[in-house]
Amino acid sequence: MDRVNRVSLSRAIAPRRAVALASLLLAAALMSGGCAWWDKNVVDRVKSVTTGRLTVTSDPPGADVFVDDVFQGKTPLTLNYKFGVRDMIKGLVVVVQKKGYLPIRREVSAGTENLTFRLTRMRRKRK
Repeated sequence: MDRVNRVSLSRAIAPRRAVALASLLLAAALMSGGCAWWDKNVVDRVKSVTTGRLTVTSDPPGADVFVDDVFQGKTPLTLNYKFGVRDMIKGLVVVVQKKGYLPIRREVSAGTENLTFRLTRMRRKRK
């Protein structure tokens, strides 16, 4: 009688395993790029939303550019970047500085494409 219960139990579990296995295979196929419709209509649109280009110029040129406290290079500079949800909500902080000039800090939205900074010379201290 114990053997009969095991056989009927395994027959009851088999369809559930098959459904679970089929679900996993379907999910793996969709995630691996097997669905052209998903790639075309969802993935490509999300990629275009989460990437950006920012061109930073300054007068005078040659100033250091920092984006969110990370050095990016010297002006004139074009950055291609990816931004996340935090960047979309809070934006980016761009700081431009050059020796002998006052630094400028600007908060910009993630979709900003061009920034121009006019740096002001520091006043020399009187002796």
